[in-house]
Amino acid sequence: MASQYNKARETARETGEQAREKAETLFQRIKKHAPGPLGWVALLAVGGILATGTVITLIVLTPVFIFFSPILVPLGIILFLCTAGFLTAVGSAIGTVMAISWIYRYFKGKHPPGAEKIEYAMTRIHDTAEQVKHKARDLGGQA
Repeated sequence: MASQYNKARETARETGEQAREKAETLFQRIKKHAPGPLGWVALLAVGGILATGTVITLIVLTPVFIFFSPILVPLGIILFLCTAGFLTAVGSAIGTVMAISWIYRYFKGKHPPGAEKIEYAMTRIHDTAEQVKHKARDLGGQA
């Protein structure tokens, strides 16, 4: 019995070691796909060129932006307001279509999501109205 236990333990240990050997860590997977030394130099060079180009572009275009700012700032405000208005109108239209679709499905008896809440509220309102009616009759008979 003890030998079977030791044998099973040894097999489990070997299986665990094999699984650890086969399993790759995230770092090992990234390292496998990373560029070689020449690739890193190329990436660094491209990054430097992009950063330098960005700085030079800002230096050259800053006076142009300042010169045209009396036109660009109001234009930007107008474009922002037009975009916001358009997105608001489209969102409202989509909401309206969805609400009409929900109401249509509700009255056709297809029970859209949330229909049970409406039915529960209608039942509560009906029950409350019945209670008020009975209470009014009771109080009316006492007067």
